Amino acid sequence: MDGKLRAFLAEGAKREHVRVALSDRFVDEAGQPQLWELAPLCAEDVQRLLSEPGAESGRPGRLLLQLLAASVVWPDLQEAELQDSWGALGAEQLLLRMLSPGEFAALQRAFVELNLQGRSLSEQVAQAKN
Repeated sequence: MDGKLRAFLAEGAKREHVRVALSDRFVDEAGQPQLWELAPLCAEDVQRLLSEPGAESGRPGRLLLQLLAASVVWPDLQEAELQDSWGALGAEQLLLRMLSPGEFAALQRAFVELNLQGRSLSEQVAQAKN
């Protein structure tokens, strides 16, 4: 196999998770802030979200919320006990209930840094549509 081609194989592609403390409200027994873990998304993930009913309804905030929820690995936003604790139904509503506006903005910044490589969300979505 050509050595140059090897760099493009799936097992060689970098897909590292990022861990970030969004707030000092979520702490462990020792009072240390808990880290949220985000996984990078691929264009296929964005396409899947865009193809869901209502994705083209002109609500970019909903798409952002879906992208954030899809990227969060920890805490497990699908965990029933966590959703019940916050009176939420689904990962997206859980994020909205758990996070203050500043914490939500911190999550969004971490997502952008991890996934969009300096491009705006609208540029990323436009590329994924094409």
